[in-house]
Amino acid sequence: MGIKAYAGLPLQAHGRLFGTIAFATAERARFSASEIELLRTLADQFSASLDRTRLLESLRQSEASYRSALLAGRMGSWETDFFSRTRSWTAEGMALFGLDLPDGRGQVGGEADEFRQALHPADRHLVSALHEMAARQDSFPAEYRVLRPDGTLVWLSGRGMVTARGPDGAAHRLVSIMADITERKAAEEHVRFLMHEVSHRSKNLLAVIQAIASQTARSATSVPDFRDRFTQRLRGIAASHDLLVNENWQGASLGDLVREQLLPFAGPGSPRLVLTGPEVVLNSAAAQSIGLALHELATNAIKYGALSMPDGRILISWRLAERSGEHDGLQIRWEEQGGPPVVASSRKGFGRIVAEDMVARSLDGVVRTDYAAGGLRWELSVPPVNLIRAEGPPREGISSQASSGDGEDYL
Repeated sequence: MGIKAYAGLPLQAHGRLFGTIAFATAERARFSASEIELLRTLADQFSASLDRTRLLESLRQSEASYRSALLAGRMGSWETDFFSRTRSWTAEGMALFGLDLPDGRGQVGGEADEFRQALHPADRHLVSALHEMAARQDSFPAEYRVLRPDGTLVWLSGRGMVTARGPDGAAHRLVSIMADITERKAAEEHVRFLMHEVSHRSKNLLAVIQAIASQTARSATSVPDFRDRFTQRLRGIAASHDLLVNENWQGASLGDLVREQLLPFAGPGSPRLVLTGPEVVLNSAAAQSIGLALHELATNAIKYGALSMPDGRILISWRLAERSGEHDGLQIRWEEQGGPPVVASSRKGFGRIVAEDMVARSLDGVVRTDYAAGGLRWELSVPPVNLIRAEGPPREGISSQASSGDGEDYL
C-alpha cells in the first residue's frame, strides 16, 4: 500500500484492552514526537468516551433495577431542598401519594405544599415534627397515613436522611424513602380485633358456663348426677365452638350445627333423626345459643321424649320466612313422634330455661312450645340479623310423614 510510517495505540476501557487505533502515512518515514502525543491523546479520549458510554449504560441498568425494586416493594422517594423550598419527586414517590406534578417539582411550605396536603388530616401535625428531627439528626424513622385523591387511605413507613447541611448545621437537603405498609397495618388491626374478640367471647363463654353450672347444681340429685349433666352440657358447647373455630368464628352452618349437637344422641346414619331445610349460615352468637337449645331438647328427648322409645324419632326442619320478597328471618321447628305421652312439667328446669327463655332473649326471637299428646313441638323464630348467609327459597317445615326424599338428611 506504499505505507512508510505506522502508529498503533491501545484502546482500553474498564482497565481492559479491547483493541487498537492505528494511523499510517505513505508520505513520511516516521511520525514526530508531537504527532505521536496527539495520537495518544486521541486514543485516550476515545477510550474515555467508551468508558463513559459503558458507565452510562451500567447506570441506566442499575436505575432500571432500582426502579423495579421500588415498584416491587411499593416504595418511593423524593428530595426536599429547604433552601430553595422545593421538592423533587420520583415517579414512584408520586405514585405512593397519588400525585401528578409537572417534572415532579413540588413546593415546601404554604398552602401549595403537596406533601402536607396529601397527609391524612390527623397526621399533618407530623410535618413540623419531621423537620425538627431533620434539624437534630441525619437519619430518622417516619410513619404516617396518606389520603389519595381517589379517597384511598395508605399507610407509609420509612426513613428520612439529611444529605447536606448549611454552615450553621441546618438541614439543606433531605432524602426520604417510604414503603406502602397498608396490608401490614390491616393485618395488625385484624390481630387486635381477633384478640379483642377472643377476650370478649371468653368472658361470654365463662358467663354461660357459670350459669350452666349454677342451674345444673340446683336440679342435680348427687355429685355424680351433677358431673354427668354438666359434662354433657359442656360437650354441647364444645360442639358449637368446634364449628365456629373451623370457620374462623365467621359463622356456622345450621345443618352442621344440628348434626353435631344430635349425633351423640342417635349415632351416625340413624333414621330416627330427620333434617330438612335450605343452606343457612348463622353468626357466632346465634350458633352458640341455638346449639345450647338443641342440646337441651335432645337431652329431654332421650330421657322423657321420642328418643326414649325404640320407634320414636325427631323431625327437625327450618325455613326462611318471607315477606314482600325479602327474607324476614329464620324459623326452626322441632317435632317429636313415637314417644311416650307428653306431660308438661310444673317446674321450669334449666333445660327449659335454655330452650325457651335464654335462646329467645339472646337472639331477640320468639319461642313457641306445644306439649301435644303425640309429642313435643318446639318452634323458634329469629330475625335476619342473626344470619350471615341464606340460600334457596323458603321451605315449608316437614310433616309427620317425612321420608328421606329431596331436601332431607338422615343422621
